Amino acid sequence: MGKLDGKTAIVTGGASGFGEATALLWASEGAGIVIADTTAGAGEALVKRIEKAGGKALFVKTDVTAPKEVRLMIQKTVSNFGRLDILFNNAGILGPRGVNVTDILEEDAEKLIRVNYLGVFYCTKYAIPAMLRTGGGSIISTGSDSAFQGTQGQSMYCGTKGAVLAFSRAVAMEYARSGIRVNTVSPGAGKTPMHAELINRAPDRWKEVEEAIPMGRSCYPEDLAKAALFFASDDSKYITGANLMVDGGWTVKGHAP
Repeated sequence: MGKLDGKTAIVTGGASGFGEATALLWASEGAGIVIADTTAGAGEALVKRIEKAGGKALFVKTDVTAPKEVRLMIQKTVSNFGRLDILFNNAGILGPRGVNVTDILEEDAEKLIRVNYLGVFYCTKYAIPAMLRTGGGSIISTGSDSAFQGTQGQSMYCGTKGAVLAFSRAVAMEYARSGIRVNTVSPGAGKTPMHAELINRAPDRWKEVEEAIPMGRSCYPEDLAKAALFFASDDSKYITGANLMVDGGWTVKGHAP
């Protein structure tokens, strides 16, 4: 018996990084998985991996900033699996690094808002009616430790992740009596493709980042997948509007005098 037997889950940004690890783990726990991503090759390859392991999966090419594509993603999920129980709003981008607010290009700022915040809004908005038809569900969104601290040079990224947390709390209250739980998981520095440039081109800097984390390493994709599984499963059936830090203690780190 898996923790997600009989349930159907959508994982946005599901073809790599945190999303890929989540899709694999949740499939092993019995869920039918819809991998929503803009990268078709990686998404379809992941479907084959899940099916080879005995799971059920479907790839739907989806740009979460396009409402029409999001609606089609929901429709294909229900038509293929008959229901929608879990939505993992994981798709996101980092944007330019080390750019102060006065130097951020308007198009870069708008793209961060569209992907990181409006993408969560559209997916949540169109997933909820499908969840209500099956008696409820769980919505999980990927936040960030950057929502809790002033990361210099990433003001727009921090802002979008803060918006995701505030949005999730509000939606949690709107549907608390309708059987839909809404929570967030917030990773710290993650060993994912999002940070590949830093990991590959500045390994000494990446080593410094990991050594500064109290637990001595970055957040692996499997770490976040397991945290999200808690919110996806009935283990958290009395929890809504909550955020779970998955950062190795980074945001509560004290500073020696």
